[in-house]
Amino acid sequence: MFGGVATSGRSIDQYVPYVGEKAVEGLRAAAAPLRGARVLHLSSPAASNAVRGMLRGVVPLFADLGLDVDWQQVRVGTEHVAMDRELRRALSGYGGGWHDQHERDWWEFNQANAQLFDEEYDVVVVHHAGSVGLRSALTHLRGRPPGGVWLWNSHRDYRSATPNSWSLVRQQADNFAASVYDYKPFIRPDAPTKRTFVIPPGVDPLSPSARPVSSEVQETILTQRGVDVHRPVIGQIVLSVREDDPDRVLDAYALVKKRRPDVQLVIANLVPQETALIPQMTALRERARELGDVLVLSEMDRVGNVELSALREEAHVLIHEGYPRGISMELLEEMWQSRPIVSARSSIAETMLLDGKTALLADGAEEQAAAIERLLAKPREAARIGAAAHRHVARRSLITHYLAGYLSVFQRMLKRPRPAPSR
Repeated sequence: MFGGVATSGRSIDQYVPYVGEKAVEGLRAAAAPLRGARVLHLSSPAASNAVRGMLRGVVPLFADLGLDVDWQQVRVGTEHVAMDRELRRALSGYGGGWHDQHERDWWEFNQANAQLFDEEYDVVVVHHAGSVGLRSALTHLRGRPPGGVWLWNSHRDYRSATPNSWSLVRQQADNFAASVYDYKPFIRPDAPTKRTFVIPPGVDPLSPSARPVSSEVQETILTQRGVDVHRPVIGQIVLSVREDDPDRVLDAYALVKKRRPDVQLVIANLVPQETALIPQMTALRERARELGDVLVLSEMDRVGNVELSALREEAHVLIHEGYPRGISMELLEEMWQSRPIVSARSSIAETMLLDGKTALLADGAEEQAAAIERLLAKPREAARIGAAAHRHVARRSLITHYLAGYLSVFQRMLKRPRPAPSR
């Protein structure tokens, strides 16, 4: 096969404190008819942190419940890296980069990976848009379709995808048995496959990035990195510098700073060290120095899961100016940690957040600045919004909910319904 991804051992019983014994017993009952079923989750080395995080949490739980589960990553050779990146960009709505040569490279990529596919599974879940051609490539290679039920989990909002990239993905995904979406609004009117399922992503409360740290550790970590824990902190945690909003959060901060000179801004920008993004990061840091009291942290500053959790706990307000065209696990983790959030409106924000209840939605620097100042001035309201956000995630967006969704889909697609309860 391709290359297995190691995961740490995890027992479903560890989640009883978060969801209760009844919910865990329900998961065991749902998994009972699936015991021994061979399941492959297939992703790419460039998968988002959200996808990797969910698979890292759910794969060992499938195994604990008795399924024979693998998590593999397709091989993306150096000659196909540019193709894979441009396809992701085109599917996110950035035009001009996807062309005929990339499409030829895409087919070669899937053919190459078909050569490595040497096992049989009852279910194959493809979490990588670039690999939707793998089933066709296997059919071409073997002269017959591969066995098992093939599911495509899109993980992305493709409503803004360029026509040529979407046409390719849609045509290939239509060969699958069903499509799985993170949220119902992500399903396009021309979506592939007759059968579709919605399985919202879930936070793993046991993951290092979602667990709170002690106040002592929190203060030590942040002080070492230059955060003044005795002054209000505005935080922004993003995973890339995106072309459409590289530093607009600084506009809102500048307005707040005029009226609240005691505030400081911490941007934990975990940007890949790509040459193309260096100018944006340089410009971001330069303007941050001009405004003052702005700390820009990256992976180069030894910012990992514990540091991010500490920053969330310390922040009086967390702000989001933009999102990727897909699920934001960072946002779900902030909600789980009861943080007050100010977010720009977007398809992702309006799907995940309830304005005025679990967050404040605000567009433009002035509106966002006003929302930030409101939460800083009204700590009780900020605490109420944070608590509501936590409850919202606890009720519907934990890793156990994600697991239950997949168990239900597997039952239906493999026609293995759970047995009737004994009387």
